[in-house]
Formats: sequence, C-alpha cells, structure tokens
Amino acid sequence: MAEIFPDEGLDIVLNIFPRGGSNLTTTYIGLWTSFTASTVGSSSQTRSSYTETDFGSYARQSIAAASWGAIAAGTGGRKTTAGQVTFPTATGAGTSAINGFGVYNALTLGSLVFSANFDDTTAVSIASGDTIRVTPTIQYNN
Repeated sequence: MAEIFPDEGLDIVLNIFPRGGSNLTTTYIGLWTSFTASTVGSSSQTRSSYTETDFGSYARQSIAAASWGAIAAGTGGRKTTAGQVTFPTATGAGTSAINGFGVYNALTLGSLVFSANFDDTTAVSIASGDTIRVTPTIQYNN
C-alpha cells in the first residue's frame, strides 16, 4: 500500500500549523481510478492527476472533523482513523477499477490533502447495485 501527502496537501497542513490558519471542519473522501492498486501519484501531482470513479450515483462523501479518532501508533509513525464512510449504492457500473481514496478539502474540485491505496492493495470494480465502504486512515511517518 502506498500513501502520500502531495505538495498541495502539505500546503494545507502547514497553513494550519504552524501558521495558525483555520482548521478544516469538514473534509471529503473520494475514490480514484488512477495509478495502480499499490501506487499513488508523486508529491508534485495535484488533485487533477487523480481521476475519480464514474459509477452511477458516485459522489464524494463528507467527513466531519469530529469523526477522526484518537491518534495512535502506526507503522513507523502516528495515525488517525475516521468512522467508516458508505458511498451511495451504484446505479451503474464504473468504467475503471477503483485503486484508492483521497481526502479533499472541498466537495467538488478543491485540493487533494492525502491519498492512499486500500490496505489490501486490491482494486475494486463496481457494478450496478454495489455499495463500497471505506474506513479512512491517515498516517504521518517519522
């Protein structure tokens, strides 16, 4: 599994701490089909490099700041996990397999804060009637 805070995501984090900017009270999770089931983009690649899935009824879902849990030990760092997010039931199949998720600062467009593959590095194909659930986890490594 790969994960990354691309440069545009690091800009958001650094504008909050240490610069004292406004915290994101809501973030948004989206599903992308770019790259592979075990790779993510480079640090210079922005949200536009991550093609979001196109299954029928797909929409980014909100994550309230309060949904993120206690900070805990991760593999080589610290992590936090949000409550499981359920995407709308597909009303049509997606044209490409889903390789991972991104956390964004806006419901549409905006910037990509963080991106990761699924833990099992398996792509997910969506057919009509399918529902996908994701438990977002963000980790900082030391």
